[in-house]
Amino acid sequence: MKRARGKGLSIFSQTLLLLLASVAVVFVVTVALFAWSPPPRPDFNSLSDIAEALSGRKMPRGRHWRVMTIPRDRAGAVPIVPAPGPDPDDRERRLGVVQRPTAPLPDPDMVSSDVFTARLADRIGVPIEDVRLFFEPDQRSNMPFGRHGDRRVIVRRGEPLFFDTVVAGLRTDGGWRVVRTPPRAWLASWQRRVLMLFGLSLLAVIPFAWFFARALAKPIRRIADAADQMGANPKAPLIVEEGPTELRVTAHALNSMQQRLSAYLAERTNMIGAIAHDLRTPLARIAFRIEGAPDEMREKVQGDIEQMRAMIAATISFVRDTGSVTVVAPVAIDALIEGLAADEREIGRPVVLGRIEAAEVAGDPMALERLFQNLVDNGVVYGGGVEIDVVRVGGEVEIRIADRGPGLPERSLEAMFQPFERGEPSRNRATGGIGLGLSIARAIAQEHGGSLVLANRPGGGLEAICRLPIRS
Repeated sequence: MKRARGKGLSIFSQTLLLLLASVAVVFVVTVALFAWSPPPRPDFNSLSDIAEALSGRKMPRGRHWRVMTIPRDRAGAVPIVPAPGPDPDDRERRLGVVQRPTAPLPDPDMVSSDVFTARLADRIGVPIEDVRLFFEPDQRSNMPFGRHGDRRVIVRRGEPLFFDTVVAGLRTDGGWRVVRTPPRAWLASWQRRVLMLFGLSLLAVIPFAWFFARALAKPIRRIADAADQMGANPKAPLIVEEGPTELRVTAHALNSMQQRLSAYLAERTNMIGAIAHDLRTPLARIAFRIEGAPDEMREKVQGDIEQMRAMIAATISFVRDTGSVTVVAPVAIDALIEGLAADEREIGRPVVLGRIEAAEVAGDPMALERLFQNLVDNGVVYGGGVEIDVVRVGGEVEIRIADRGPGLPERSLEAMFQPFERGEPSRNRATGGIGLGLSIARAIAQEHGGSLVLANRPGGGLEAICRLPIRS
């Protein structure tokens, strides 16, 4: 078999490209994050911040940062304007202030320092007895090469910096003014920025992944639908060979299999038709030669010959009417059923209409009429009359032809669709056909992409349920 080839990329190539594109986007975002995003600033409170929070007033600070610049035309650095350090109001962990009747107490892991307490009292301008200061030693877990148990406080240019929780108090006329570092946020601002950038990179990749998944799923779904139709009707349209290389090869293989299957079925059908047709000649010779036989023997043989002729005629009809749906046109199932029921009632047959909903299918009107005629004939012959319902179920129309006859054993329901299988075991033409009506009906339903099953009704009787896809 010649393999299908196309210009489309294979699934492996498309998946690899999508993966590489995703990695590239994440890499670009990460590089941008490190190149342009400001580094996270350590959040701390200095001794001056604590003094200002306790006293409620701004205090002069002895140390300043000096901002420097280098002109384009000079090599030396020239000082510009002195500027203070980071604004304490621009911090995430600003000190909270409350008024309490009693002096603050330290947390279990806090320590105190007489030196820092004296400095704090001096900054505020009160006696040391009116001030309390407790703090957690800072940066214990983050100090590089630090020994376990180190209890340090970073001091920069003579200013103690507290990176962890601080509790301080100032005695006032109404009790104690207490400040405390609030608990750390679950996500710091820099962490939120990082998550936001990675979220943006994810959003940038999602459209490509969606288009890739859609482009991959569409031909797979088309192949699945076409394979399902091929199972019901070997003469269904061939699959369009498109999409990635692997899917094009698969579609080509399915098309080749469908063509071989269709040719095999056509050859088998033609062979059966030819055999049935050729049997007419020897049957005619047998009938001619039996004329001289005794009456009793002649009548029995003539009966057998007539039954064989009926079987041959039914077989030829079966071969001719199955696998030969060549006309495809819009068919209003509701109108077809109503017309069929009206014709049956005109000749006195008990056919009743139940719930009838409008539905249109694509198919051969003559073949569909024969399908339902066969089902009605079976219901009238074996059940004494039928009731027909036409309802829409999702994207299909369901035609139910029910009777109140004796029904069938559950194990025999599927066997009724085999050729020459009858619910009534005798071959007497007076009690029914020869067992091809349901076979023909199911074949026609399948050729239209539908299905046909039998089911016993609650309370007795049999129900033929035919489903056909609604024309879109």
